[in-house]
Order: sequence, then C-alpha cells, then structure tokens
Amino acid sequence: MVEQAKTGGMWRNPWRLIGWGGILGLLLLPAVAMQFTTEVNWTGGDFLFAFLMLGSVGLAVELTVRANPAWSYRAGMGIVLAACFLTIWINLAVGIVGSEDNPVNALFFLVPLTAIAGSVLGGFRAGGMVIATILAAIVQIAVMLYIWVAGAGFPIGVTVFFGTLWLVAAGLFRQAGRRG
Repeated sequence: MVEQAKTGGMWRNPWRLIGWGGILGLLLLPAVAMQFTTEVNWTGGDFLFAFLMLGSVGLAVELTVRANPAWSYRAGMGIVLAACFLTIWINLAVGIVGSEDNPVNALFFLVPLTAIAGSVLGGFRAGGMVIATILAAIVQIAVMLYIWVAGAGFPIGVTVFFGTLWLVAAGLFRQAGRRG
C-alpha cells in the first residue's frame, strides 16, 4: 500500500478508474440532460444526494476489495450494495407501490436497514453476512405481505426480484465462509 502511494499506483488500477469514472459519468448525465430538455430538472440537493449515494457505494466497494480477497465475498457484497442502492433509489425516485408519495413505501427502507444493521452486528464477516442477507430477504417478504394484507397493493415482482438478490448474496457469503 505504501509502495502504491509512492508510485501513484493506486490510480493505475483500471477497475478503480472505471468505477470512479463511472460514478462521475452518472453524476454528469443529469447535468448534461438538463441542457437539452426540461424533463430533467435536478436541484443542488438532488446532485448532493446522488453524490452521497453513489460515493457511498464506491467507498463500500473499495473497502470490500481490501477487506476480503474471496471472489464470492466480493460478489455477495456487490449484490448487497446493488440491492440496497436500488431499493432506496427506486423508492425515493418513483416509489415501489404507487408513487413516491405513498406512505406505505417507507416500509421498504426496513429491508436495507436490516441488511446494514445485520452486517455491522456480524462484523462484515461472511457468516454474519449470511444471516444479515437472509434476514433482509425475510423482511422483504414481510413488507410485501403486510402491504398486501393492508390492501395497499401486492408488490410481488419487486419482492421476488429483491428477495432473489438477498438469497443469492447469502449463498455467496456462505461459500466465502467455507473458504475462510
């Protein structure tokens, strides 16, 4: 690590350049689109939120790569990051049930919260991540069932999609735990 810092090698990794460059590109897209259409109208707060969301994912990827060399752990963490990011982004942008103004959508924030809390409590170790992601899948299903029973909708497609992501991640973490 010290040798990389001396030679500037930290930024010579093409994957790092692609990752952070991709985040920068995603942040620039709405700024460019705003020059050509009134359909895109981001405020400074929108850009700040996008920067914090995308930057947090980028930082988590950096930490994951340094924390565990197992490809299965890294893939599992990539799925967890994608599931958390997409749940939050979709829910705030357009809403999962109805529009983003539907109060029942707030329940979906429990899913990434469960995954994050479980990850922290499990020390980000593979075994703890298995439990965290299985719990996230259970909460995902519980939220869907609650919304259905309350008569507010039946988000089966979202539940199947995200539930599958959580369970695939659990399987990858389980595999990583067997190796380490």
